This record gives sequence, structure tokens and C-alpha cells, in this order.
Amino acid sequence: MRITTKQIDEKIKKYEELQKIVISMKSVASANVKKAQDLISSLREYERSILDLIALMLSHFPRLGMREIPVKGSIVVVFGSDLGLCGVFNEKVAEKATSLFKGKELKGYLVVGRKLSDIIEHKKIKVFRAPTHYEAIYSRASELIEEVSEILRNEVFEIYTVYNQFSGIGKYKPVVKKVFPFEVRIGKSDNIPPVLDIPPEDIIKGLIMDYVFAMFYTAFLESFLSENGVRLMNMNSASSSIGKNLERLKMERNYYRQEEITAEIEEIMSTYKALSQE
Repeated sequence: MRITTKQIDEKIKKYEELQKIVISMKSVASANVKKAQDLISSLREYERSILDLIALMLSHFPRLGMREIPVKGSIVVVFGSDLGLCGVFNEKVAEKATSLFKGKELKGYLVVGRKLSDIIEHKKIKVFRAPTHYEAIYSRASELIEEVSEILRNEVFEIYTVYNQFSGIGKYKPVVKKVFPFEVRIGKSDNIPPVLDIPPEDIIKGLIMDYVFAMFYTAFLESFLSENGVRLMNMNSASSSIGKNLERLKMERNYYRQEEITAEIEEIMSTYKALSQE
């Protein structure tokens, strides 16, 4: 069956519509990457500042230091995505989490991301939605810290995070971080205890939860950054592929249009000759 320029025009229109969608997705992913990159270094500095404050408090109130408390096992918080178009992003972090804690005393997984939840099948305590835009990270981290606080209310568990750490656009590596309990290097105090209106144990407890929250926020941010970096790379590749297809289709259209024009001219000439002979 002979292809027509009308059929090619329909294909071109579909590719142009797809290109608009891809460009829009590229723009969103690019904005997400930039915002996350701008925050991540300051967030790490914030974590260190909290640890310094905890160390300072414990130097004045050593009796409040973390003692050896028997733990009931481990809880692993695994960070993935709600959305697709990010390759094996979820598969890699799931493999890291399940293989590393296989055979260990594990209470279960707190899973962030519906796509990831489809892969991790066993011992899921709860599934959380992953942030699909930068502004949602804080609320997602708040939901997670509330759940963990409730779990730790009556029993003590080791808390780990497993997430994809950003190492460049389209590049990441699954990492494991121990969140709780954590070690603090306590320096020498100046022997002048601070004047406090709040009991020191309440201050330290608050600082500990602030630190755990910051660790969760960092994990969310790293995972979000890695996910959007992969998506940005994939959208760049898709945009390039669509552009090449559009260029090819337009060349084909010109070729077939030229053939149609030639055929029309030949038909006109044939008709003219036939009329002239009459």
C-alpha cells in the first residue's frame, strides 16, 4: 500500500505532541534536580550541627548518654519511587535492602514508594507515598518520623535507611545508613553547665528526634534527586530520539510530496495531450 503525505502528517503530529509532553517532563525533572542539589549540602551541615549540640549537652550531662539498651531487632526504611520512567532505580535499592538484611532479626520494612512496594513483598510494616515534587518532601518526612516515633514508644529497634545516593545526572548507588542508635563523640566540658528552663533530658530527646528527622529528610532528598536525575537523562534520550524521528518523517514527507507533485504534473500533461488530439 502506497504511503501518502497525509499519513506522514498524522505521524508527525503525534510525534510533535509527544515531544511537548517530554519537554514538559524534562522541565519538571530539571527543576526538581536543581532544587534538591541546592539544599542537600546545607542539610548535611545541619545534621552535623545537631550532633555537635547533642555532644555538648552530653558533655555537661553525661548521665543522659545513650546506654546499652537491648534492641528487639531492626527496622529498615527503604526509599523508592511512586512513578516510573527511572529504569532499575527501585530494583537496585530493593535488592540492596533485602540481601543485606536477609537472615537477620528484622521486624520489617517501612517502604517509601508504591513502585518499590510492588517489588518488596515480605515483612512490610507500612507503605508511604514517595514525593513526586520537591515541595512534598517535608510532609513525607514528617509522616515517616511520626510512624517511627510511635514504633519506638514502647520498644527499641535499630533503624536503618536504604536509598539511592546521587552521584551525577543518571548516576546513583544504593547505600545503607544506620540512623538509630547512633554514636556521639563527647568532648570535654568547660565545667560551666548551661542555665536551662527545660529539663536536659527533654532537650536531648528533642535533639535526637531532630537528628533522626534530618537523616530521613536527607534520605528522601538523595533518593528524590537520584530518581529525577535518571528521569532527566531518560527524557533527554527520548527527546533526542523523537527529534530524529521527526527529522526523518519530514524528509520522507518532502520526498513523497515531490512524488505526488510529479504525478500530478504528469496527469495534467497527459490530459492536455489528450484534449489537444481531439
